Amino acid sequence: MTPPPEEEFDALFRQWYRPLLAQAIFVSGGRRTLADDAVQEAFLQCWQRWNAPHLEPVRAWPAWLRTTVVREVLRLQKEAGSVGFDMQTHDRAAAEVDLASWMDARGAYRTVLKRIVSLSDKQREVMGRCAIAGQPLGDAAKEMHIEVATARVHLHRARQALEVVRRQLQELGVIHAGEGRQ
Repeated sequence: MTPPPEEEFDALFRQWYRPLLAQAIFVSGGRRTLADDAVQEAFLQCWQRWNAPHLEPVRAWPAWLRTTVVREVLRLQKEAGSVGFDMQTHDRAAAEVDLASWMDARGAYRTVLKRIVSLSDKQREVMGRCAIAGQPLGDAAKEMHIEVATARVHLHRARQALEVVRRQLQELGVIHAGEGRQ
């Protein structure tokens, strides 16, 4: 007997919420609220798609969610305009343990965020599109309105800057083993 769709969706949410939030925090440059909004919007779209039998079924929900989260982060950033990274509020203690607090407790959060903040917006965007969402470099360049060669340079520089924290990114669920290598 297969579980009802609500239980399957709940299981997907429980399994992927934290890794997607970590990825969204990366793509947004540490903007936790924006990342949280993007993940919630992605799961809302997932639920709508889940319950739309007239649409082609999604074969791999994790990949679909990663792509949707990255697109939502980029959309929300464009709507908000250029919002600077706020070092004063990015890891304040909250009333409950959240992902940012959990990562900070592991000792890697601050190190990883410093590296993420050091990336330019274009480097962070192309890294999010290609390394996290799995978008082909050519498609990412086209959507970013830049040349493929320029996107390749941004991706290379982002990977170089993040190589020293690759292990922490893997532990935090932002990238998987084998990803993030040059």
